[in-house]
Amino acid sequence: MDLTKDVPRSGYEKLGGIGFLPRSIDKGRAHLAATMGEYVVLWGRTETMLDFLGIAVDDFIEALRTRPTDEDVLAWVQEQMQPRSAQEIDDFNREMATDEPREGSNWDWPRFREFLEECGQGHRTDIRRHYDRLDLDEGREVPQGGRTDW
Repeated sequence: MDLTKDVPRSGYEKLGGIGFLPRSIDKGRAHLAATMGEYVVLWGRTETMLDFLGIAVDDFIEALRTRPTDEDVLAWVQEQMQPRSAQEIDDFNREMATDEPREGSNWDWPRFREFLEECGQGHRTDIRRHYDRLDLDEGREVPQGGRTDW
């Protein structure tokens, strides 16, 4: 994956029921190929998802070296992850997908609005969730009020 020429999959996409995993795979593969561009993989939402699963970021990146398909990576993740119920995974996916800026965080409302302006979407005052902001920045359509199909 070359993130200097393409964008990773949406944070809303799931693999094996786990949201954000496809995006993390894309970013991890770009990290290994040294084609990250402006993206990061070793912290942020990938780190949050992997923490939830009980997998170290470095172990995940290393696993990508020898697992060429999404299915291979998913099998490895399922072997390594802490036991989680389908409900726990659904709850986590919903929490991540509905995350909004918070005062006192790295992504407060002024920074969020500034980012929307920078990516030409400052007119979208209906956008409140980080995944929608990312989708807009990467050229994906986001319905009025944001996505609700997480």
